[in-house]
Amino acid sequence: MNKHLNSLCLTCLLFILPVCPATIAHAQLPETSETNAKQTNLLKDELYFGLTKPGGETISESEWQEFVKAVITPRFREGLTVLEGSGQFLNSSGILIRENSKIVILIYESSPAKNQAIHEIIETYKHTFQQESVLRATSEVKVSF
Repeated sequence: MNKHLNSLCLTCLLFILPVCPATIAHAQLPETSETNAKQTNLLKDELYFGLTKPGGETISESEWQEFVKAVITPRFREGLTVLEGSGQFLNSSGILIRENSKIVILIYESSPAKNQAIHEIIETYKHTFQQESVLRATSEVKVSF
């Protein structure tokens, strides 16, 4: 009986909702106008740092904070964002690895110097924490402040 009542309610809603479109909320994109802040084209890099060392030990929060302070911040003093992550990947031996990670987001003007800085960050992390790799995802973004 309950199943039939649910079906009847659903059928009624399907007929009533199109009759009352003014009561439905619609999501809208913000309008673009000349009064909006000027947009700038920049690069966005997302760097994914695994937190598990080869022996299974985890990189501590204090080790991570020291790495950010000593290696990343001097190269990106303009700013950065760090997020917590949890993911998985196939290592070079084909074994599925699950681990926690830190995701660093960098937004900057394209230049050989910034590209080199990111390369240095990745190589330093790999060497310091015996990591096989650091995932780097680069995209072009439009930003406004």
